[in-house]
Amino acid sequence: MKLAVNQATLMKTPMDIFFDALSKAGFKGVELRRDETFVYLKHHTVQELKELLEKNNLECITFNAIELFSLCPDDEFKSILEYTERLMEIGNQIECDMIIAVPSFLEDPNINDSKMISQTVDRLKILANLAEKYDFKLGFEPLGFPNCSVRKLEMALKIIEHQDLPEMGLVIDTFHYFVGEHSVEELETIELEKLWLIHINDAIEKPFNELKDSHRVLPCQGFFNLEMFVDKLKEIGYDKWISLELFNEKIWENDPYKVAIDSMASLKKLI
Repeated sequence: MKLAVNQATLMKTPMDIFFDALSKAGFKGVELRRDETFVYLKHHTVQELKELLEKNNLECITFNAIELFSLCPDDEFKSILEYTERLMEIGNQIECDMIIAVPSFLEDPNINDSKMISQTVDRLKILANLAEKYDFKLGFEPLGFPNCSVRKLEMALKIIEHQDLPEMGLVIDTFHYFVGEHSVEELETIELEKLWLIHINDAIEKPFNELKDSHRVLPCQGFFNLEMFVDKLKEIGYDKWISLELFNEKIWENDPYKVAIDSMASLKKLI
């Protein structure tokens, strides 16, 4: 498996220092956040971003993310399409060919699963057409929070395996996987070619319904059974990218070089 870091792990670190820290720690891949990419490009060119990646021997493996797209009003979705196309244009220039889509939270508690799946598929079809234009892959990431419209693996698979979405793939985040109360054995239900990326993280011990993104910690520092999770990945033959994704504000304040070194150590211990 190949090791990467999501920019959410060091959200406040300037791009050049972030890349340098990852490179010195031995990482080969990076996931860029949408907002941080646009902020960087206010003062730099896309060519400079490409050269910065090359200088640090890093591959940009995804952009994160097309957020809350599935049930939002049409005018909001139009804005989503605009920034998505911009990210794909950038991706074509920096050799990144994947973007992650995250479903909406539920505002209408009475919406049934059939209607929710139908609306999500319809929106994904539009995004998939855009992805085809730019030769991009579109990865779908369910969220485990109780109020997310797609929190269960079974429903996510119904969506990405829809006949109108032949090119869709799945992104699994261990935080959302365990918060969504899935068993490790359920990984066996995913076709290997449909499993495109793993976001890995641990969490401090709390009831699942109390866990927040800010409770994420490095692998092997929390209470998730990541050893069994990774063993199951190996068993089903997964050998693609594993990317560390933390949203822990305390970690953002730490020395990025130490965070990168500690991150690599924790992943090597696990993988």
